[in-house]
Amino acid sequence: MKDLTGTEPAPAHGGRREDAARRFGFPKEELLDFSASINLLGPSPAALSAIKAAAVDIHYYPEETGEAFARQMAAFLGVFPDEIVPGNGSIEVIYWLAQTLKPAKVLIVEPTFSEYRSACEAAGAGCDSFLLEEDCGFAFEAGRLDPGGYDLVFACNPNNPTGYLTPVDEIASLWRRCRAAGAGLVVDEAFIDFSGPEQSILAYGVAEGMYVIRSLTKSHALAGLRLGCLVTDADFAVRLRAKMPPWNLNSFALAAAEASLTDWDYLPRSRRENAAARAGLFDDLGAIPGIEPLPSEANYLLCRLTGISSEALAVELGRQGILVRDCRSFAGLGDRYIRVAVRSERENFQLVSAMRKVLR
Repeated sequence: MKDLTGTEPAPAHGGRREDAARRFGFPKEELLDFSASINLLGPSPAALSAIKAAAVDIHYYPEETGEAFARQMAAFLGVFPDEIVPGNGSIEVIYWLAQTLKPAKVLIVEPTFSEYRSACEAAGAGCDSFLLEEDCGFAFEAGRLDPGGYDLVFACNPNNPTGYLTPVDEIASLWRRCRAAGAGLVVDEAFIDFSGPEQSILAYGVAEGMYVIRSLTKSHALAGLRLGCLVTDADFAVRLRAKMPPWNLNSFALAAAEASLTDWDYLPRSRRENAAARAGLFDDLGAIPGIEPLPSEANYLLCRLTGISSEALAVELGRQGILVRDCRSFAGLGDRYIRVAVRSERENFQLVSAMRKVLR
């Protein structure tokens, strides 16, 4: 059999089913994807119905500015519509935010999502890392971060890929220190819906220099439609929207967003089922020699490896049609960590069984 290790760099993102299908010889529909952390329930049934209904109007333009989505997200988040900047996924608002602010010096709490650095460097910024400590389980002690000398600070909460949830009062304290130092603070809450709305920094209100990223990609399982937004003060929101292209949200995305956000049982059920499945997967993985899962408040687990590299394990599982996130591309993790999504009980059992087989 061809040796597939050492042939590719670590992927920058999960969910690369087409690449995996070509590499491992499976139809992409048969792959079991733990590399992308999507709600285990899948999309709301109401969203799927809305997408089908939206096809009737496919020959018309969607709403030009996403105002309806802004109103719906504002109601969902407890803010004003003019404080919402709709995006084609949170990626779009991250890049436009960097291009609009054009910070000279940026501090990023890492290991974390790589696109913060990519977006800021594309805008001409110099980026430094505030590296979380492995010995502390990559917990973010926000009080240790000094924002002095920086234009912008990035923090993800719960953090990706660690799953660590920084208490909201610590994020609020960090914001006060950033404001005193003249630095803006970006808080990416793409996974906060798995923890609960009370953990959001938005509970403290919206303020100038605070930029909160939200997404329906993970929590509402709408990754293919690209839905996200930035929450910020109304004056800056006007500036940012003026730079962004029209029609950045398509008709299917707008229809799915409205249906998802008004399915009142969907998120509470998602939190309950994710928490139960995560606890079971944590215990089962922890019982395998060579795997140490870290505690998480999101819908994924970061796992420390011994006796095998992340690349080798990812390849061996890929040969069985199972995809996990090789975390070599995350700053500070090296080749000793993988990240796995929390999926259904049956799917989690398949992952655990395959890992036992590889590590036996």
